[in-house]
Amino acid sequence: MSFASIHGYVIGIAIIGSWLVVMLLALVLRLVRADADNGWFWRVVSVAQVLLVVQLLAGAVLLIMGRLPSAHAFDNIFHPLYGLVFPGIVLFVGHKWSRDGRMHPLSAFALVGLVNFGLTARAFMVAVVG
Repeated sequence: MSFASIHGYVIGIAIIGSWLVVMLLALVLRLVRADADNGWFWRVVSVAQVLLVVQLLAGAVLLIMGRLPSAHAFDNIFHPLYGLVFPGIVLFVGHKWSRDGRMHPLSAFALVGLVNFGLTARAFMVAVVG
């Protein structure tokens, strides 16, 4: 399996799935009125965030090697935007809103999970599916 395949399929699918898990867990925990200080939930969020950083590093290595996501310039611009920049902004806002009390932390991360699921899935579609 090539490094590009690991970046695209192994880590890429894991990231998409991790945000789906974050969203579903946050929704379930919120609906059953679980405590927002649930340690294992925040470990799941941490895993999703770490996967995002690992994917960034793998993508940077591929870029240094001269491998671009696509032959189309727009795909090469939108792939990192959908896969890293926008999810990073969503994470920043989600953490800020939950820390400042603007939203319940589980509600905030249900929304973060939903949006980042869609963004990372779109990044996958732009580069892998074409």
